Amino acid sequence: MNIGWIGVGNIGLPMARHVVKAGHKLTINDLLEDNAQPLLDMGATWADSPQKAAELNDIIIMSLPMPDDVEKVCFGENGLINGLQPGNIVIDMSTNSLEMVRQLEGQFKKDGIEFLDAPVSGGVEGANSRDLVVLVGGSQITFSQVESILELIGKNVNFCGPIGAGTICKLSHQLLAMGLLQIGAEILTLGVKAGVDLDILADSISKGVMGKVPPLGRFYQDVFTGNLEGSETSFFLGLAAKDIKLANEMARQMKVPLILGNAVEEILKETMNRGWHKKNFPAIVQLQEEKTGIKLRTNNSG
Repeated sequence: MNIGWIGVGNIGLPMARHVVKAGHKLTINDLLEDNAQPLLDMGATWADSPQKAAELNDIIIMSLPMPDDVEKVCFGENGLINGLQPGNIVIDMSTNSLEMVRQLEGQFKKDGIEFLDAPVSGGVEGANSRDLVVLVGGSQITFSQVESILELIGKNVNFCGPIGAGTICKLSHQLLAMGLLQIGAEILTLGVKAGVDLDILADSISKGVMGKVPPLGRFYQDVFTGNLEGSETSFFLGLAAKDIKLANEMARQMKVPLILGNAVEEILKETMNRGWHKKNFPAIVQLQEEKTGIKLRTNNSG
């Protein structure tokens, strides 16, 4: 199958690699051609613009960092809309805003173009190993046409419902993830300051009823070990801040109060004011560490 692929960053590149390995022909567009070189070496071809990528293919997949990037790729100068034909399918695997996803679907529909929102969860490591969940919203008929491609990208492909449903599921997940990190930081710093050793406290919580659904998983993996500075495999704090902002915007549109969600957004704003955009996302806990004077590093952190 011939597929156009827009965006080969930390997550887009390994996802696209799985598709090429399966024998599909990819036409790549990105801000920098050098980013696509590993795929070009595997036989993919380069397109100078999203429009050119669209002209050559029936299916277009986007993996981009910000909603503004998606809108520009779709409808900006030399955008996808100028090269697409009725019956083409556009899949947005970015984490976008619910409002924009629905707008994009409406605009594409006017020209007979099918659109799916299909954000992923699992990070860079998951993208490399295919250990991703792909959360799809849109027409089930359209989904059935591309399901086999999405299964090359993630081991778990969930059809979530009509357009926007994938985005709703992804933003809900992100709220839970960042909320757990914040409440976990509050609980652990309180317990240590009250006089319990961190190793004992974390072990005790993990063995309790709630601990059987591991709320401290990211603490053991990243916080306790000090893996907070971020690397090329990290899900960056700046992207987490963007996702939580989008989730809260969605909640306001739906008139659903999010007390903790708004609080987490304010905390993330403070991390952005400090320039922590490229830190690993569990670094949200560092503000709580500073305010309490408690470092959440276990004796086994090395």
